[in-house]
Amino acid sequence: MVVAPKARAYELGTSRYERIVDAAAELFRAKGYEGTSITEIAEAAGLTKGSLYHYIHTKEDLLYAIVEEAHHSTAALGEQLVVSRADAVDKLRMAVERHLRGTEKNLTKIRVFYREFSGLPHERFAEIIARRDTYERAIRDLVRQGQDEGTFAAHLDTRLTAASILATLNSVQAWFRPDGELSMTEVIDGFTDLLLRSVGVETRPERLESRAR
Repeated sequence: MVVAPKARAYELGTSRYERIVDAAAELFRAKGYEGTSITEIAEAAGLTKGSLYHYIHTKEDLLYAIVEEAHHSTAALGEQLVVSRADAVDKLRMAVERHLRGTEKNLTKIRVFYREFSGLPHERFAEIIARRDTYERAIRDLVRQGQDEGTFAAHLDTRLTAASILATLNSVQAWFRPDGELSMTEVIDGFTDLLLRSVGVETRPERLESRAR
């Protein structure tokens, strides 16, 4: 749950703040962060400009909230992969499923994240990069585990393989449409098969074949 920067001081509920963040995300996606004014955000959230400042200090607070929420699910996923005792094949399946379900759930915010997060000030930018690096290390450890277990191809470079997995998953936000030809379940099934095969795991594509017919 996102919490307004001024929520504690003003003892304000967070539900309205979440609606403000959602409205800002839609505007940032459509017009860009720099192209969106505080007045437009307030109007979209059904507030006056003055009322909006009860919840935030600056427009940057809203961008940070969007970026943080968009990145939260993958950061948590990285932590879950580290502590999980599952084998590497099941971990990779879990990573694909949860990463892409998070994309589906927060598609607008994730698109804003990729477009705008580099505009955050240094301290906040560094915090997001540190979380991203933790997730990337978890994926590299997953690949290394699969090699140790003998299920992933031993010759693969762990860093390049992890980067390829993440690039594949991160690309979905750029082209996926909820009303498109492929459902997210079909995307997950297809990329699970593709990524398992890319690391040397033989899969049984019966589910994909049945859909193709």
